[in-house]
Amino acid sequence: MRRVLFSLVILSIAFPIGAWAGTISFDEFPASNNNRAVLSTQYADMGAHFVATDDGAVWSGLSAGDPGGWGLEGTNGGNFLGFNGRSYAVSMLLDESVAGFKLDVARSMGSNGSASFTLAGFRAGIQVEEVFVDLGANAVNEWATASLSQDVDEVQMLGGGSQPFGVDNVRWGGEPVGAMAIRIDVKPGNSDVLNPFSRGVVPVVIFGSEDFDVEDVDAGSIAFGPNGAPVFADMTPKVSDVDGDGYLDLFCHHAVPDSGIAMGDTEVCLTGNRMSDGRAFEGCTAVTTTPSSSLSSSKVKVNGKAHGHHGEGHGHP
Repeated sequence: MRRVLFSLVILSIAFPIGAWAGTISFDEFPASNNNRAVLSTQYADMGAHFVATDDGAVWSGLSAGDPGGWGLEGTNGGNFLGFNGRSYAVSMLLDESVAGFKLDVARSMGSNGSASFTLAGFRAGIQVEEVFVDLGANAVNEWATASLSQDVDEVQMLGGGSQPFGVDNVRWGGEPVGAMAIRIDVKPGNSDVLNPFSRGVVPVVIFGSEDFDVEDVDAGSIAFGPNGAPVFADMTPKVSDVDGDGYLDLFCHHAVPDSGIAMGDTEVCLTGNRMSDGRAFEGCTAVTTTPSSSLSSSKVKVNGKAHGHHGEGHGHP
């Protein structure tokens, strides 16, 4: 599932510099002034990598004689990223998720009223936001700021109408929001005692809440324990209101041998991602580890073989 958000863009009167975790002005290196010299790894030391085919080269602006005839002057130094090839597009991959991503954009000489710009943000391969700018409503060299509100680790810049434009002053803020905290329980309704040497599976419930819809959970992303055991393939996760609070909960199983739980562990965590926006979530719960259990065994298949459950208990909702 993909959620696409559209935002209004307000023309910037001033372009504040500083107070950003990362800023690219395109003045860090000499302008190539060559449409074929597209960016790639020049900003790798900042954790940013550009992927382009025929667009996205650095050009000098009006203050340097306007060598490309763009009619543009960058907003953070004179240089800017110019687009006038065939794709009118570039992707920017980030080593880590960032918050508060922004850039400035303007149409250039040779463009007309059909010019537009789209800034799309992605996280973990899922599009989480999209911002549209009607560049044709502005004059040449009249810059606007496009902003993303979601944490992103990839952005795509795309021009519309096959009209030339420029981008400058790419920046992003501080630490991303990070993983959403959720509530989980191991062996719901039973003891929290776990046998790390069990060859069976352990039931885990992910509790829903007003802010967390378990039906939005990407089951394939769920990872349990230090080694990230996935949902046990032979036991389909089920949705029900386990604790009777009016919110649906997700009940799943994980193979103990794949979890990495060890003797002496006092806490175990589960992580995953939401389908709608790719945001990560994490929940932890206290456990007690013991090499044996007085609970009765049941047979489940782990790694293609039938094994005793060794007291991990089903605790079905």
